[in-house]
Amino acid sequence: MDYKFKYGHIPLLETMKPTPRILLGRMLFWTEKKDGECIALWLKEVDLKAGPPPSESYFIDGKTYHVQISSRNQEQASSDIINKVSVICKEDYNKCITLLQENPQFVLYVEECMKGRSVTGAELYDESHLYLFDIYDGNAEKYLNYTNVYQHAYHHKIPVVGLYAKTRHRSMKDLMKFATHVLQYCKEVHLEGMVIKPQRPYIIAPSGFNLGYVQAKVKLDVPKAKKKKIDKGDPIYPPIPENEILGAINKANQDLGNEVFKDVSKAMPLIAQYVGEECKKHLYSKPKTKLFILYKEYLSRML
Repeated sequence: MDYKFKYGHIPLLETMKPTPRILLGRMLFWTEKKDGECIALWLKEVDLKAGPPPSESYFIDGKTYHVQISSRNQEQASSDIINKVSVICKEDYNKCITLLQENPQFVLYVEECMKGRSVTGAELYDESHLYLFDIYDGNAEKYLNYTNVYQHAYHHKIPVVGLYAKTRHRSMKDLMKFATHVLQYCKEVHLEGMVIKPQRPYIIAPSGFNLGYVQAKVKLDVPKAKKKKIDKGDPIYPPIPENEILGAINKANQDLGNEVFKDVSKAMPLIAQYVGEECKKHLYSKPKTKLFILYKEYLSRML
């Protein structure tokens, strides 16, 4: 379900549109991709005519706002996610609210990462944190660049995704060579991958077409292309990786909430839908492991 500040899909570097070559000649920031749940924090104006404002409300410049916690697909996140963000990660949450009070036009995008093994198993967190990775300025109707995001995080002591490298490439060969190096580094330090953000993230193509906010990602779980020769029949795609399935299961968990998610009759159809969507999106074939088995494993590990 789309809502006003739903965070856009980040394409893979090799398949980004119109072509990865759009990144050549530009200063690029390679930032850590945290393995958590994508959350949007923003201030929503309260309609006082509809009734008294919520308990957690703020009066700023003659307007009354309340804090909105949105998940990846829902403007109003489930109670389980709200509890993780505002209670378990209370210290980081309060710092984010202070930043929003000073800049009510901002939408803060954070990765909610709980203590322990991450959703897809890529990382192990010693503590629960909200990691700031992007900020949308509603007044300018644009995202801030990484430097500005880092500065706001630094001054408010909010955890922020780390910057690994700053590069500029003249050829695709050089860009892809560095991407391979980055993936090797991610494997060594147990990172899911990295997001590539141009220093000036809004790009107009040489044709004059406005590409808007441009970014790409590299991930360890993306299978390397294998050369195949098939004379007849349908294409043969690799099976969807298990961690992509776990991501889809977690997505269903976010949408349904913990209690409803435990009802297999409600959880499994949504999981199957999301796994099917990922297969279509990334051209994967059916999973090797039965979805019900992974669903039960997820329940025992996460809930």
